[in-house]
Amino acid sequence: AILYIHPTMKTTTASPATKTAAASTKTTKKKKKHIFKKKIPQKGDPDYLSPTQLRNRRKRNAKKKGNQQPPQQQESSANTAANNSNNKSNEDEELKDPSMKYITYPTKTPIVRTATKYIEALLQSSNNISNTFQVYIGPLYHWRTVSKLAVRPDATDKNKVAIGLFAENSHSLLPVPKCKAHHPSINKVVEVVTNACHELNVIPYESNTADNESKSEEEMGQLRYIGVNVDRSSGGAQVTLVWNGKSGEEDEQLEKLVANILNEMVLCKAEAGEEPPMKRQRRRGRRGDNKEESQSKDNVKKPVSSSSSSNNDSNKVRLHSLWINYNSSWKHSNRIFEYDESCWRHVVGSTSITEYLRFPTTKSEGQKGVANPTPPSYPVPLHFPPTVFRQANLDSFTNIIGRIRERVLQMDEKPFCVELYGGVGTIALNLSDAVSHIVSSDENPNNLKCFQDSVKQLPAEIQPLLDYKQKNAADMVTSESDLFQKCDLLVLDPPRKGLEDEVVDYLCKGHCSSIKLLVYVSCGFQAFQRDCDALLASGRWRVEFAEGHVLFPGSDAVETLAFFVPK
Repeated sequence: AILYIHPTMKTTTASPATKTAAASTKTTKKKKKHIFKKKIPQKGDPDYLSPTQLRNRRKRNAKKKGNQQPPQQQESSANTAANNSNNKSNEDEELKDPSMKYITYPTKTPIVRTATKYIEALLQSSNNISNTFQVYIGPLYHWRTVSKLAVRPDATDKNKVAIGLFAENSHSLLPVPKCKAHHPSINKVVEVVTNACHELNVIPYESNTADNESKSEEEMGQLRYIGVNVDRSSGGAQVTLVWNGKSGEEDEQLEKLVANILNEMVLCKAEAGEEPPMKRQRRRGRRGDNKEESQSKDNVKKPVSSSSSSNNDSNKVRLHSLWINYNSSWKHSNRIFEYDESCWRHVVGSTSITEYLRFPTTKSEGQKGVANPTPPSYPVPLHFPPTVFRQANLDSFTNIIGRIRERVLQMDEKPFCVELYGGVGTIALNLSDAVSHIVSSDENPNNLKCFQDSVKQLPAEIQPLLDYKQKNAADMVTSESDLFQKCDLLVLDPPRKGLEDEVVDYLCKGHCSSIKLLVYVSCGFQAFQRDCDALLASGRWRVEFAEGHVLFPGSDAVETLAFFVPK
């Protein structure tokens, strides 16, 4: 055989080293094919990191890289950080605010997880159609329309006041001048009162410590707390100054403080509260007819004044009313208000805030899954002076009442209802058209007038169906046996401590055989769990339905609504 080699072709002989390198390359390629991906650590593994820990590690690595950047890149990074300084300060302020501790995941707080695990187990054991404990939440910010804030010496200057919240499990005050949970009117009132105190050298109340143990009550300070309730319709603030003194005693400093606040705020005109949720009336005639009437209405809605005083007033904080609460109680007491009638002084403005609940009438109006019951055919006014309890998040609490109303309307006949811990009748009055008769009750003596004032504004045929008894829950179950023999529907809305022992015993020992539906609204889950265990252990009740509502986004709290029915 003859081998012909073209002139353009070159022949080379591979050296041993080249052959070895080529062989090793092939071996490496084969090895790569057998490399497996690293297993991701799971919960319980020693190397497992939570999403928060992973995020923090990425931040640390990014920070290290930033420190190793050339000078020019470091300068640009500094400019970027300067531009974001406002956002960072807002985040820091939010983290310091004790009421915003869990705002990142408000429906995943420890108490919500505990409640979900406990209640879903109950629902499953009861063989209910739905075993899910659904938790609802409204707006995250500006929802709070009721706030009681402590007044204490400023940490940097003991002669100045600081207004805010106590840190968790302590008496250390954290000023919250721009609290994101607060309705804007509350933050404005805090600013006005703070400036007035500084201008007049008002002495803030001191927390009880070893340093002032020997001080008398008069030496502890002047202004103890401020309470602010907001009228949702006007934004006007119902302000209460809690003064360390006794009613009837003249106090020049207090009168100066009142005058200063009134000068910095504009008093709302006397109003009947938010416009009742009535159906819109059909318009008669063509648009533009009756121009005089429409023009007069426009003038009422948008008053126009050329005077400089009206322009100044438009920039001031709206004041619904101003009150003084004289609280000279023992310095070791944690009580904010003195509820004795003689300790209250109404300075100016309306005597109460009037509120109307607005139920979502269609699924598109409210949150997904919340109740959308048929609302009452008439407006139901609720009256709230500062001397009574009012829900801080009335918008979200409306969803709870809506679910109760939805369930009551499903009962075969209109029930005879008894309500314990009724307050001013927030729940009862909004069930007034769905029951045959209702008796509400509460121990606060200031609630009765509020309830009666509301009843007077209801239709004439509804008024005789509503009664109120000024008694605590324990007295009701021990002294009103005739009422409970007729009771088909029992509504319980206790404070955070839960039901009294007398109420639990009454429900567990079979004295309430007529009750077809027991409604329990709880704001303290540990107490609810205790009471629920007792009811179920009696063998007389089972849980028909339960859901949760986060009324205080950012806090470790959940409002629990549960329906119990006889076994």
